[in-house]
Amino acid sequence: MESYLMFEPTQGARTPDHYAEYKPCPALKAYVSCYWSSRADGTGLCEPAVTVVPDGCTDLIFEWEAEGGGDVSIRYCGAFELPFSPGPKREGASETFAVRFFPGGAYPFIGVPLGEFKNALFRGTDVWGKAAAELGEQLRLAAGTAERIVHVETALLRLLAAADSGRFEAPPALQEAMVRIFAARGTVSVQQLAQSGNISARQLQRLFDGRIGLGPKTFCGIVRFQNILRDAERHPKLSWQEIAGAYGYCDQAHFIRDFKRFYGELPSSLMMS
Repeated sequence: MESYLMFEPTQGARTPDHYAEYKPCPALKAYVSCYWSSRADGTGLCEPAVTVVPDGCTDLIFEWEAEGGGDVSIRYCGAFELPFSPGPKREGASETFAVRFFPGGAYPFIGVPLGEFKNALFRGTDVWGKAAAELGEQLRLAAGTAERIVHVETALLRLLAAADSGRFEAPPALQEAMVRIFAARGTVSVQQLAQSGNISARQLQRLFDGRIGLGPKTFCGIVRFQNILRDAERHPKLSWQEIAGAYGYCDQAHFIRDFKRFYGELPSSLMMS
């Protein structure tokens, strides 16, 4: 089974105003989790800072003034280990359109170890070059979401066609590890992953640092957290004790500590029973 079919990242309730997600075309499903858009009214009144929780993904983000003038801000967001704020918003109303790459999905388009972008935001043109600036203008001038998706997918497919063929497929040991992590919903050890792939823990670390941008232990923790968050969304009648038990937590304090690490707040902030 393809690993991208086994993982559906979520931000839970922590999504900006007027947020929507769109699925990629079949040719890009192995690389792109979704495209997303949001719009900020820019009133400045009671607008809390957006906090993004770790999901193992990386994002290429385009933002511009809602009226269509000014420059397009382009940022590449690496994989984060902890919750973070993407920074101050533009003054006034603004629109955002972004590509959320599946864990490791950006590597074929960049060809640079994703660990170099960990826990940081970069100027999109520094990572993607002139192609990012050209795409940003196309998105700003587009008539709507459907046209923006066409522009993004045309650009991504062009980059994919020009990429070295060695970038497309992750090494078999990494592919197997990803499938095992997603199948176990993050509840698997690095030692188990290394043994199943017949490689050392150090080799596995190098594969994850280069292709995913996070170490395997951290990535497993994020996948487990993401599945917990998704279960909380889908099954609001479950108690936190039931959810914690389903993910191997024997100690409630350990569960709360892990949840707060990735979410930034206690589980009770989600208003569950």
